[in-house]
Amino acid sequence: MRLALKIILPLLASGALFADSARPEILDRIRDYDMRHSDLLVKIVRDPETLRYAKVRALEKISVIYRQSKAEAEMVAPRYFEGITAGLAHKSPDVREAACAAGIVFKDSQIAPFLVPALAKTLKEENHPLVIYACAHSLSVYTKEQESAIIVPALLAKVDKYLTDFNDDADNEKALREVCHALGVMKARRSFIPLLKVLQSRYDEDVKEVAQESIQAIRVH
Repeated sequence: MRLALKIILPLLASGALFADSARPEILDRIRDYDMRHSDLLVKIVRDPETLRYAKVRALEKISVIYRQSKAEAEMVAPRYFEGITAGLAHKSPDVREAACAAGIVFKDSQIAPFLVPALAKTLKEENHPLVIYACAHSLSVYTKEQESAIIVPALLAKVDKYLTDFNDDADNEKALREVCHALGVMKARRSFIPLLKVLQSRYDEDVKEVAQESIQAIRVH
């Protein structure tokens, strides 16, 4: 009987942690540097029964754990990739935003060649400004030539969309600034004319200032 309890109780505790994961504060139990719950974090993101707030916290925790424990966490990076891609496909923009933001820490990871196309696809298809910002911000750290070849077309597609469908509310202008900044980081010459068009657009001066800085970065490259 005691042996049975010793086996059953840990299972019940594990189940309770997952059941409680619908409440984001439960994720505070998982400390930085603690990879023992990596599978749980990914499960929270992927499971349709968990609330989106818990998914956001789980994605944030994935990013923190990887950043703080990079050498060891690289062993579970493929599992984290599963969680991030599930987040990118979620219907709620706050979950997609968290997934995009989490991607920034994996630039030197084994999953980078797979994560970059996933983030670029999300950016190209995304309409929510906060998600666009997070995605462009994360992609701006992926500067290898083969990565840039995938990222730049997605950034340019987003510039074209903003030029075609003028939208100057604060969140959209913040997103466009980050897209322009990322193009400057990539230093791709094909970005030159689209950035010039931003300068000739009706967007605010702070957007044009970033576009001008990116043009200058491309010129001196």
